[in-house]
Amino acid sequence: MGQIVMGQTMTSKEIEFTMEIVCTELPGAGPRSLHLGIQRDEVITEIASADSKKIVFSPTFRARQNTDGSVNFLGPFAHGPKAERFVYLNWTTTKVPTAMVGRIKLHLNHIKWDAVERAAQLKKPIRACLVLTNAKGGPVLASVRADVAKWEWA
Repeated sequence: MGQIVMGQTMTSKEIEFTMEIVCTELPGAGPRSLHLGIQRDEVITEIASADSKKIVFSPTFRARQNTDGSVNFLGPFAHGPKAERFVYLNWTTTKVPTAMVGRIKLHLNHIKWDAVERAAQLKKPIRACLVLTNAKGGPVLASVRADVAKWEWA
């Protein structure tokens, strides 16, 4: 069933789509054996060496349209409050994530519902490309908003 909001019918349907997070220009493992993983619920998974040329994560999300038209990202890779969802990428010093160095918050709230619907219909990912070495040659440790990542829509 839908709701009427400001003259529009909003459905509460849930759709599933994939995101592709392409991490490039990694800082290298260095003496601390630096690795990067993605956080699924409370666990860091898909851990790869920061010596890699490129690391690609492909998390799957569920999404529902909020009554204001924005997207509510759902699932084990979606973190934060409903209006400010993000994905955590975690830097660790070993392949077994016992020593976390820091995290990256890749914000999602700028992604529009029509882009999510299109990605799901076409079965193509929404892609975010991130450069992960900072100006000092170390790993990026920051909130990454829409203007920092390069985004590609289906």
